[in-house]
Amino acid sequence: MTYQDNHLVAAKQALSSGDYAKAIEEATASIKDNPNSSEAYSVRGFAMALHGDTAKGLADTKKAYDLDPNNVANYYNMAMVYKLQGQLNDSKQWFEKVLEKDPSNTWSVYGIATIYADQGDDTKALDWLEKAININPSVKAVAAEQDHFERFHNNARFKTLVGL
Repeated sequence: MTYQDNHLVAAKQALSSGDYAKAIEEATASIKDNPNSSEAYSVRGFAMALHGDTAKGLADTKKAYDLDPNNVANYYNMAMVYKLQGQLNDSKQWFEKVLEKDPSNTWSVYGIATIYADQGDDTKALDWLEKAININPSVKAVAAEQDHFERFHNNARFKTLVGL
């Protein structure tokens, strides 16, 4: 592995473990070594948004898209950054772009379900939640615990879907 790849690997590991400051630091080091790394910009953008700076996060994920418009992982990160900004329609569009390339991407299907839940469209929220559960049953546990679906806890269809 090259030096820059080690930074990118470390950035991804830090992002996965919730150490957003470390993810930003490592992704920045990767970008310094390789200014055209779409992956590094994408990881840094998502980490920045999760760390509270959604404007810089969006700038980085957009830069990643400019560098590599075919990086599907960045589509997901872009969707999440828009979601963190409260721009739910933009977020949904990016989740849909992921699904165009990867129709069984569980967390993009689930992301759309949460958007519909947050927008108050209960039928669509539950339809998309059911799709996500059909792809990956582990979604049940996540949906049962997340705020997006808290108001659904007395809904018969929701209870059946997640096994409450």
